Amino acid sequence: MEASGNSSSSLDALFEDLMHPNPRIQEDACRQMAETYAAEALPRLLDLFEHEDPKVYRGAVKGVGLFGYEAFLPIIELYGRTKNQTAKRCCPKAFVQLFKNFPNQPFPDQVMELLRDSIADSDMVVVQGGLMCLGQLGKQQIGGDEAVQLLINVLKNENVALVYSATQALADINHPLVAGSLKSLMDSSTDPLIKEAAESGLARHENLVASSKQG
Repeated sequence: MEASGNSSSSLDALFEDLMHPNPRIQEDACRQMAETYAAEALPRLLDLFEHEDPKVYRGAVKGVGLFGYEAFLPIIELYGRTKNQTAKRCCPKAFVQLFKNFPNQPFPDQVMELLRDSIADSDMVVVQGGLMCLGQLGKQQIGGDEAVQLLINVLKNENVALVYSATQALADINHPLVAGSLKSLMDSSTDPLIKEAAESGLARHENLVASSKQG
């Protein structure tokens, strides 16, 4: 029982470090949580997605991103049940962190279902988080093709902000479908903002492709 108490107090100390203003101390604390107290720490970090202080829930999102595969289903479960909009907004952003920290690793099929749902949400912050995540995922071999196709589908949306975000996400992905989709958008759209976004996105994409060929 004493060992359990020591474990609990050690984890409490790490959560105190999570509140520290120094990002390095926060990250070290979360890394220790993931390595030593994963089963206990993950639910507590997910609870912090509902915290009113942006510094706290952003730190929790980054922390959850260090837990790897085991974090996916609890995030999906939280997204489905929470009535707290801050927590819902945090879920796609936590996926971004997971894909950054564990690139080209398998993930549950439900992740793509959540991302499809997120980009159709009425909350634009949830939508932007979903688009950001698809942009990250589109750069990977596992899930990349599906992510790119979802982003291309968004180009047909009537919401200018969504289309703009999708063009910027696609611009940074070296995928054979991107150039044609951005050209098509540039030729077909009558909105000057969309045309400009497609043109700048295409230029950035072409630079990316050219650089990758030189490399």
